[in-house]
Amino acid sequence: MILFENVGFRYNRGAEVLQSVNLEIPAGSFQFITGASGAGKSSLLRLLYLDEKPTSGRISLFGRDVTTLTRDEIAWFRRRIGVVFQDFRLLDHLTAAENVALPLIVAGAREMAYRDNVTEMLQWVGLGDKMDVRPPELSGGEKQRVAIARAVVASPDIILADEPTGSVDPAMSERIMALFVEMNRLGKTILLASHDVPMIERYKLPITTLRGGTVDDGMGRAA
Repeated sequence: MILFENVGFRYNRGAEVLQSVNLEIPAGSFQFITGASGAGKSSLLRLLYLDEKPTSGRISLFGRDVTTLTRDEIAWFRRRIGVVFQDFRLLDHLTAAENVALPLIVAGAREMAYRDNVTEMLQWVGLGDKMDVRPPELSGGEKQRVAIARAVVASPDIILADEPTGSVDPAMSERIMALFVEMNRLGKTILLASHDVPMIERYKLPITTLRGGTVDDGMGRAA
């Protein structure tokens, strides 16, 4: 499903953020991506969402080299990937429900077909009473939950989440993790970047650790 081969990445002409990253993520797996701030977690997720292209090496998604994709193919691939961005990326002029519905609207679904799914997702993340509220009126934790509902509503093949429990209380954190676990049981591939060590230890899932822009083999060495 996901393969990184000697991947390097830098923004413009700056220093490399990722260096010689080799990583294989099987379809249907659930893994944590962890590491100190600046280790490259968010950059790795941006590459996976096709927000950026690697400056060296090769990334394969769904059996295709992402550097060979056309603009139309990138748009189609993105429909198979749900993303929870750390900065939420909600549209302020749309309601919470309309923000959650965006992936379905882009895919050409009609409102009658997706209305119940959107309602169910917002209720799951505890925002059933905020469906008609716009992002400027929501707290940071509420915006995060809208972003999570948007990421999973279309049942994508891959779900990428950048610190998805960082702005919510422990009870809601557990509820969000239960949603990801259920999506994984349905065969979805989940990659979750997090600093939450107790949560990572509690779930006992595979962990990829980034250190200094590359994958740590667990002994302080680049894998």
